[in-house]
Amino acid sequence: MRNAGRRVIRGGRERHAVGLSVRRKVRELQRLVPGGRQLPAAQLFLHTADYIFHLSLKVQVLRALSKFYMP
Repeated sequence: MRNAGRRVIRGGRERHAVGLSVRRKVRELQRLVPGGRQLPAAQLFLHTADYIFHLSLKVQVLRALSKFYMP
């Protein structure tokens, strides 16, 4: 059986690298989402989903307004 695309974990190094990568991405998300720095990761993901939803609503409103005011 081939290990296509899989990495072998030796001495926990791969797991450690993945953990660092995830932590770095969570920190970046905390920086991007307003109020995200104060939230633990689980709440951050819920807050991010809510933030994205509200951003998409704003885009829809702005598109509708631009169509309304365009000649």
